[in-house]
Amino acid sequence: MARLGLQRDRRLLLFAAATGMALAIIALAFIRPIQWAEHASMVWLRDHPGQVAISVAIVPVIGAILCGAVKAAFRIRIQGHGVSSVLYAIHRKRAQLPAALAARTWLGATSTIASGGSAGPEGPIVTIGATLGSMIARALRADPQSATTLVGCGAAAGIAAVFNAPLTGIFFVLEVLLRDFSLRTFTPIVIAAVFAAATVQTILGTQEPLFGIGAEIFRGTGDGLSIATTPAFAVLGLVCGVASVFFIRTLQASEVAFGKLPVSKWLLPACGAGILAVLGVLHVAFASKWLDFGQGAIPPFYGNGYPLAKAVLEPAFYARDTAIVVAALLLGLAVVKVVATSLTLGSGGIGGLFAPSLLVGALVGGAFGSLGEFIPFVRDVGPAPLALAGMAGVVAGSTHAPLAGAMLVYELSREPSVLLPVILVAAVSTIVARLFERHSLYTAELAALGLRLGSASDMSALRRLRVGDVPLKPPVVVRGSAWATSLVELARGGDDFIVLDDDGRLEGIVGARDLRIALVNREALPLLQVRDIARTGIRALDRDLPLDHALDRLERGPLPVLGANGEMLGIITRSRIMRTWRRRMEKER
Repeated sequence: MARLGLQRDRRLLLFAAATGMALAIIALAFIRPIQWAEHASMVWLRDHPGQVAISVAIVPVIGAILCGAVKAAFRIRIQGHGVSSVLYAIHRKRAQLPAALAARTWLGATSTIASGGSAGPEGPIVTIGATLGSMIARALRADPQSATTLVGCGAAAGIAAVFNAPLTGIFFVLEVLLRDFSLRTFTPIVIAAVFAAATVQTILGTQEPLFGIGAEIFRGTGDGLSIATTPAFAVLGLVCGVASVFFIRTLQASEVAFGKLPVSKWLLPACGAGILAVLGVLHVAFASKWLDFGQGAIPPFYGNGYPLAKAVLEPAFYARDTAIVVAALLLGLAVVKVVATSLTLGSGGIGGLFAPSLLVGALVGGAFGSLGEFIPFVRDVGPAPLALAGMAGVVAGSTHAPLAGAMLVYELSREPSVLLPVILVAAVSTIVARLFERHSLYTAELAALGLRLGSASDMSALRRLRVGDVPLKPPVVVRGSAWATSLVELARGGDDFIVLDDDGRLEGIVGARDLRIALVNREALPLLQVRDIARTGIRALDRDLPLDHALDRLERGPLPVLGANGEMLGIITRSRIMRTWRRRMEKER
């Protein structure tokens, strides 16, 4: 434990395990009622075919009104919605999440999803888990770093419990929420995710995920990656990246549009549900007879959409019509699903984005694969494997989390042969999505609030940059033996001075802070030499020193920089380092 740097965190590991087990029980209590409501609605609609249209029109609006009432009853002072609110709390509120957030998310998500809102339950369980972690941290009076880790433990446990996918929970938290892969953070999160998945498996007596898609659906959908099939998966990654950007921007546009409506906030979800209901009634009137994907007359873009995802993963689905017709159908459904999700969540409904992203990815991948008879390198793969890989592609591209997206599909399928294809699709999709849209589904809302998130890649950029990459302040040199009053005259040309001894060697530096302190006792300046107020015993920086090391050296103030031949190049400050780093990150993003 001591060698791993976890000696002080034994208690944290114990509470990570407890959090994982608690979240498993909470996930069951949260999702089972939603699943019961979905099943009951399908049975009722089969028994009452004449009431389908009116039910499809009214029920989502009623659920949205209930969701709005829940949000009005549980008013919380935190920015963002869902996972975005967790991100905001981690990066701006020292991981402090109010307990009311869990109650509001639980009740609001149940109202939204059970009534047909286009969203999934996985995002809300992340928020509920993160809130539980924050509550435990407050009870323990944990320091900010430990509190953040416990919030991550709760979120990872939630995903692990719902999907029976501990690796996905781990990577989602590390990539999206915490952006920290250090061992001190990694170990508790692993423990929480593993204990959550193990607890769910023990309670249910099965390894199938809670959300209803078992591994049997994925059998026969992956034959591994080869030189011959690589082009198909690489191009699919490009397509998924574009689809992810479309998803992100549609949701952004929906949030902006609903935010401008002159309607009370608690009624906004009902406005979105009303438009969704119009789409639902149109589906019932014109398309339900030949678009039945296992949920009867319920529109396939209602709810989480998993019945449609199951259908698209079946190879027999693509024999129903010509390739062009199937591709057009799937692309049309993908667009409608994006619009439906944007209406539900953009108007203020509470739900998750994982399920819609998985469905959109399956639809896009299936559409791409169905065109195999026209594209030779796609023909050798087949539409079902590409639909599977597309699920990873859109999840990764929309969340900017390639490892989480790839691991999710890998753990759901439990098919080792799919790992390489889905990693390739997820990586390419993320690159394309970041190229056209710098913000993910979760960070776009925070960016509008002025919050910019750091990441592990940000620290990597800081390590890659060198002192020589920073524009330096021109050196203003003074002798240590000069009277301190001379600094007052020199201050007109700058506020940082390099101090040399009588032999021309570096003796110290006078920074702006040092000079301000000296000026407080201005009457003493004629009696002091420059070396009396200088910071001595300093070491100049080499221009090849990485900026992360330079920041550590600058803790007490600016420092001089020497060239290869020992010449004085200038003065470096923390503000100049940060400006250079920000410019580099702007280019890389």
